[in-house]
Amino acid sequence: MKNESETEISERICSIEQEIEKLKKNSPYIQEHEAALQKLADNMSLLVSSDEDLMSRYQDNLLAFKKYHPQIYKFFKDYIPKKYIVDATDGFVNAINVETGQPFYPYPSLLSTQLQFDNFTLSPNIKKFNFNFLSENEAEFIHVDYLDSMLALLPKKNDEEAKKARSATNQLSSLIIFGVGTGYHLEMFARNYNIACLYIIEPDLDLFFLSLFSINWQFVLNTFDKKGCQLHISLGPQEESFFDDVMKKSAMNGRYQMANIAGYIHYQSNELDKLLSEFNRRYLEMGQGWGFFDDAVMAIGHTLGNIKNKVPLLKKCAVNNSEYSHLPVFIVGNGPSLDESIDTIKALQDNAIIISCGTALSALYKYGIKPDFHCEQERTFPVAEKVELSCPLEFLDNIVLLAPTTVHPAVFSMFKRSIMAAKANEPSSSLLLRDKVGAKLFKAYHFLNPTVANTALVMGYNLGFKSFYLFGIDLGHKQGSHHHSKKSMYYNEDEKDLDLYPVETAKLIEVDGNFGGNFICDSFFYQSNSALSHQILAFDDLHCFNLSDGAAIKGSVPMKVNLLEGTLDKNLHIDKAEVIDKVSQDSGYVDNDILFERLVTDLDYQYFDDVCQRLITLNIEPVNNFSEATALLLNNTVVMEALTEHAHSLLIGTIMHMQVVLTQLLYGSANIDIAVENFNKGMVFYCQFIAKAANYYKDNAEHPHYIKDCQWIEKLKNSK
Repeated sequence: MKNESETEISERICSIEQEIEKLKKNSPYIQEHEAALQKLADNMSLLVSSDEDLMSRYQDNLLAFKKYHPQIYKFFKDYIPKKYIVDATDGFVNAINVETGQPFYPYPSLLSTQLQFDNFTLSPNIKKFNFNFLSENEAEFIHVDYLDSMLALLPKKNDEEAKKARSATNQLSSLIIFGVGTGYHLEMFARNYNIACLYIIEPDLDLFFLSLFSINWQFVLNTFDKKGCQLHISLGPQEESFFDDVMKKSAMNGRYQMANIAGYIHYQSNELDKLLSEFNRRYLEMGQGWGFFDDAVMAIGHTLGNIKNKVPLLKKCAVNNSEYSHLPVFIVGNGPSLDESIDTIKALQDNAIIISCGTALSALYKYGIKPDFHCEQERTFPVAEKVELSCPLEFLDNIVLLAPTTVHPAVFSMFKRSIMAAKANEPSSSLLLRDKVGAKLFKAYHFLNPTVANTALVMGYNLGFKSFYLFGIDLGHKQGSHHHSKKSMYYNEDEKDLDLYPVETAKLIEVDGNFGGNFICDSFFYQSNSALSHQILAFDDLHCFNLSDGAAIKGSVPMKVNLLEGTLDKNLHIDKAEVIDKVSQDSGYVDNDILFERLVTDLDYQYFDDVCQRLITLNIEPVNNFSEATALLLNNTVVMEALTEHAHSLLIGTIMHMQVVLTQLLYGSANIDIAVENFNKGMVFYCQFIAKAANYYKDNAEHPHYIKDCQWIEKLKNSK
């Protein structure tokens, strides 16, 4: 007992010493912080608030919300806080924690907020989309030349103008505020900044309730409204929906506004930390997956070519093929963990349907496993060359290709049987679905991209299969480990990396592992992961088991590979030839040329030409000032939203990319005159692109697109 007591005393002394050291380290900061607060207080009279004052302000604020945000008024007019009570200490409004008795603000709330706001104005925390110059335009896309010319106008990162612009202007394209509390910072932003789009996030309803007693919401809401600010207020717990909600709202406002977004963190909490972490992790998604005009025209040319070539189109009724719903389906990706699970796949290959994904085909061929279905997803011609280099062409016999309609006709021609699916948010799909036959028989599928794993799961489910087992769908890799299966085309015979897959270390994201631990991935794989989760969670009859030693996928059930043999029904006899025959017959529609001819007629070149002329007329005259420039960007978004779905999906990708650069030109200089001048220069290239687009559409919409010399393919060939 004596030794135990001495140990406790020793530990307590050690703990006290550590606490003293911590206080010593923090002491200069605390003293500096308190000195700054005192300096502010010396120049400001205290805000004395009686109970009557507080209630009067509360009633006035409720009326303000009744006018501007009725749903917030309805929620808070009878609200009773649970965690905090409103209090006025030393003349400043504060919140007192009912359990601990501690104030939410350790220092006077207004003074603390003023100091925080002043620090923001000196050095705003701004995130940007960074589009890179395309040094080699192998595909001869027209958008590349004009977008590169616009990018060349941007100030360099270390230019004096770029440095000054962060703090020397009161103009913000977008601002996201994490935390409201007493809300004094909202008054300060309303008074001092012009903000095109503002997102206010407060997960704690009690703390938002506090702001109803402290600030003048009538002034805040009215000021932002008069300045033309698009204001969005998100309240309450929102961890699961937060980022998707911001994505939806930014799409309504014009996603380009998120290209130059400032962040303001009012206080620290677990809830806000999670939201902030999610925002930082997924921010780049807002600038990805938009596509380009040339991609959109290519999609039409490929879809029409595939329909003309009699490639079967997936019918929307195929999802009800209950005859196959009990069959296990292995979706095999090319992640690093494929090598560890290959023996299990080989042992059970006769007891399940196998779908290979993209470059996993090369690994499966080397391992001696023949898939029943194979998926491709990218639309450019080099995909055909990649498949050709993956395995001998005779290996493709009896394998059914599953792919979006946008995939190059040359890829479909390599397989004796294929099924293609219309992809959501593509002009080729809007063209198909506005046809009377198309609307009746087909649908456009979401979550088919960005990776081939997404295509495999969505098309597999909509063919009638319902039970899926994921192998090698790692969507990431461990720090310092290989990024794909060592048997795939990314490595040579000696398993040496051929540098065909560039890894940008600075942009890697850390994610939770399927079996624990951490993995790293880029935003592309993170997006794929999110799309897989959405597909799995959207359907109660979709059952997904993840056997990959990679990133965790929400909605899927982690399963160790060594447990599968005891789970799968080995007595299940699958006549694969019969299943493939039935799936092909029941699921696909083959055109008799009538649909093809109607779609070609419906390309409506004249309407598209009129749209381009309208956009040129809108943008041809230079703007005179900053407000005219922001209004013009918004007017372009309004015009785009009024177009037919087909014309909109043709142009929107490149226009959003260009709007991003125009926004960054506008907000990238501390000198407003220089900013407006650069904006006008950028608009010249914008109009030149629109003028070129009208003719490009006519010349290319009915033809597949070819790339003559792809550096990636040449590098792969040379490695053989």
